[in-house]
Amino acid sequence: MDERTLKRGTALYFGAPAKPMPEILVDAISQVVSQVSGIVEAHLPQCFIEGDTEARQILVVVVQRRAEISRIAEELMNKLQLALPPGQFIDILPFESGTIMPGIREADCQIYAGEKKAWWKIW
Repeated sequence: MDERTLKRGTALYFGAPAKPMPEILVDAISQVVSQVSGIVEAHLPQCFIEGDTEARQILVVVVQRRAEISRIAEELMNKLQLALPPGQFIDILPFESGTIMPGIREADCQIYAGEKKAWWKIW
């Protein structure tokens, strides 16, 4: 799978999917997400990227530490290949905890919420 880098300032618009993916796929993706350590929360909103021709449902993952994004993305891609039907893929958009873009949570498409630790138990 190819990685796409967006230019700074590219507008992203999020909302509830007009045609949500089948519930069985949502469940499979949710199971995969729950198996990858370091993910704090995950969402499946519809996303339109300025300059694209259409919106698509994507997987947004929120991670605890920015340094873990590469490892988490690679592990997710490998596991998702086994969970998704042949030839199907899903775009993954990672965010560090505390930097999630407006509109993602408001789309109400959360599929995973990791266990939150009390601030005094983080270290």
